This record gives sequence, C-alpha cells and structure tokens, in this order.
Amino acid sequence: MEDMARKIDAHDVADWFINRIDRRMGEVITTDVVHRLLYFAQAWYLANTGHEMFEEEFEAWGTGPIIPAIYERFEHMDVASLPDIENSRTIKGSKLEMLECIQRDYGCYMPFKLDELAKEPGGPWHTARKGLAPLAPSDKIIPKAAMKSFYREKIKDAA
Repeated sequence: MEDMARKIDAHDVADWFINRIDRRMGEVITTDVVHRLLYFAQAWYLANTGHEMFEEEFEAWGTGPIIPAIYERFEHMDVASLPDIENSRTIKGSKLEMLECIQRDYGCYMPFKLDELAKEPGGPWHTARKGLAPLAPSDKIIPKAAMKSFYREKIKDAA
C-alpha cells in the first residue's frame, strides 16, 4: 500500500540514479545513461508488478528511449557528468527495491551496452521505430503495455 499512496515521477527516479554515483571514486553519469536506467526501471517494474513506476512516457528517439521532460531538464548541463541533486525525494518500498536492482544489474554497463540492450531487436523501442531510418527523429510513444509484455517474457524465459 505504501507505493500506491505516494506517487513518484521520472524526475524523482532520475535524481535517485544521479545521486547514487560515487564521485569520490571518479564515477560519472551522463544524460544518456540516466534515460536508459529510467527505461529499464519502468520496464522491469511494469513486468514484475503490472503497475507503472512513474507516469511519464518514453518516446522512441533515434538515440534510444527518451522522456522529453528529462531531456529538456538536462540538455544544457555538462553531458560528461551530471551534478548531485539536492533535496531529492525519498523513494520507498517495491519501487526502491526495483531501483536498487536496476542500479546493481545495469549500472555497471558502459553507455554503448545500455543502448544495445534498450534497442534490442523486437523490443519495445525497436517496434515503436518500425519503418523509420536509424536516427530519424520520432515522437512515437513506446507503449507501456509493450514494455510490460516484452520484459515479462524475459522473466518467463529466465525461469
């Protein structure tokens, strides 16, 4: 019930990932990495719970799954490393557990590998871009239902 009572948005989740970087150890996070981690967090949360982690929609841009509001927020910042976010909201319960899993399972990958995984042939991003040139602009929405079913199949395949 705790997750239902408190809504979070994609900005809260982006802040969570950005604040997990250990800058003292030289770690950095880019806007592209934030978008991919957001995508995997939403996809796996949908697949595991049947509910969205946040309301915002992903668009199938040529560069990968993008939430326009997150892109606009960070577009003028240094893409090499986003700064810590002060006053970020606390995330709890199953959403926090999922974010910790995503950070553990995907946070170790280089940006090109995250892109490859997010753009998997037959996956939601790939399907939403059907008929478009590789880097053609697009505002096509990646359906949450497609994300949920695609990643649920991955759960079944792993069982």
